[in-house]
Amino acid sequence: MKAVILAAGLGSRLGEFTKYLPKTLLTVGGKPLIEHILRSLSEAGIREAVIITGHAEEALRSSVGDGSGFGMRVRYVRNPVYATTNNIYSLSLVEGEVSEGFIIVNSDVFFHPGVLKSLLGLEREGVVLLVDTRRELGEEEMKVVLRDGEVVEISKEVPPEEAHGEYTGIALVPKGMVEEFFSALRSVMEEQGRGVYYEEAFRKLIERGVKVGIASTEGLPWIEIDTPADLEAAEHFWRMCSPGGCTCMESAASELEAHRFRSSPPS
Repeated sequence: MKAVILAAGLGSRLGEFTKYLPKTLLTVGGKPLIEHILRSLSEAGIREAVIITGHAEEALRSSVGDGSGFGMRVRYVRNPVYATTNNIYSLSLVEGEVSEGFIIVNSDVFFHPGVLKSLLGLEREGVVLLVDTRRELGEEEMKVVLRDGEVVEISKEVPPEEAHGEYTGIALVPKGMVEEFFSALRSVMEEQGRGVYYEEAFRKLIERGVKVGIASTEGLPWIEIDTPADLEAAEHFWRMCSPGGCTCMESAASELEAHRFRSSPPS
């Protein structure tokens, strides 16, 4: 199984931080975010990754190389129109390369390595989203609504009071679902264009009656880095953890939750 890491975007909300760098090269704990991601994937047994590039591609390629430093094989696929498309188009570019199943990872997510165990340890019948069900949700989160353990809605537009959790930006598309997933992806682009989020493909699968399940973060800390405040919070999380892994997971998760709540725009 491969990992597909989406790293083409401009990261405009981070301002000068990403003027010359992709978000995933911003450092947390003295190391680029992409290094944390690749090491976590490697520790989870993933040996191949495809990184979708765009903004500041050369810097990313130079930093990661062929992936051998992480015990992986890494190759790159460039989105040549990254400035005018969204991540749904970036993801569509790997359709012919992931027939054996794959993990989707947004390259701006800083996460405890243990979250992948929950995702990979499930018996998989359909697409599985890694979801945090502990958070107090706001308007900006990619929220999910659950029924009998399955996702029945995913959108930023879901009212926070109706949501049951937040999608983390990490998902699993098993081998038996690859063709159906990309069919949904293509349908969304035909209907809505190339400027929407790939999560719309999950919604399309749900419309078709395809099972979209969840794996829980199980309280382990994670954060999506969209703003300078998020970057500061990720650095704080790192300082709370030992080199061998987080020794205070509950505290770190609580701190990140408090940060997210403070930083969310008012409802």
